[in-house]
Amino acid sequence: MAISPECTFEYVAEIPDHAGVNFSCDASSRFPENDGHRTLPRLVGPTPRLHVEDAGPTPNPGPRSPATRRSRLRLVASDPRNATVAESSFILDQGVISALRPRDLLHMVRTGCGGTGVSVIRSDQLIFAAGAITQVPLGCDFAARIPIDLVRQAKDVFRTRDTTFEFAEYPIEIRASSAIHILYRGRIELDCFAVWVLHGHYRGLPGVDECLSVARKGSCPVVDANASALFLDSETSEWNQW
Repeated sequence: MAISPECTFEYVAEIPDHAGVNFSCDASSRFPENDGHRTLPRLVGPTPRLHVEDAGPTPNPGPRSPATRRSRLRLVASDPRNATVAESSFILDQGVISALRPRDLLHMVRTGCGGTGVSVIRSDQLIFAAGAITQVPLGCDFAARIPIDLVRQAKDVFRTRDTTFEFAEYPIEIRASSAIHILYRGRIELDCFAVWVLHGHYRGLPGVDECLSVARKGSCPVVDANASALFLDSETSEWNQW
């Protein structure tokens, strides 16, 4: 069973002029929803305020927590009437924040599995993405998805011998230009993108989202994109209740 919709979100924020590594701006739901009478609740409401702040160095560096300078992204509800919590936050490597430019579109999602995904789009081109990237916009020149059509076909083959067979993990199909690759994990370069698949999507209730990093070479540091994916995969989002 997926997490209830009021505990999810799908926001977009336009990066303001002279943002730097510390800034604030408005965010809004990509798809404003209502039932004909009222706005439906989301985790921090339909129009939260985004605050990007220096979070200092990684406190206890290790294989899953890179030694780097971090940024905390806080989404603060503007109105309690349609928000489940007052504030939600997550961590990215500060290097990807430094790569932002005015009028970039920062997309942020909390999925029905409870995972976080982010992407940055500049003039309809992907600059950076991390986490559950199949759930965020990826621009006009990169795509990622769970190839559920192929998974079903393969499952049918296995079920000719074991009628209860299920894949525990689904791979991720990534595409750039005319190149297509399907991976469970690993690093690969496609066109101008450096891609790292930490893992695919794990089945379950509610399941575990895939985790990837994607960086456009020359526009976003690859090592910082990779660190951001590790943070999103290993650290849970923080909430502040009303």
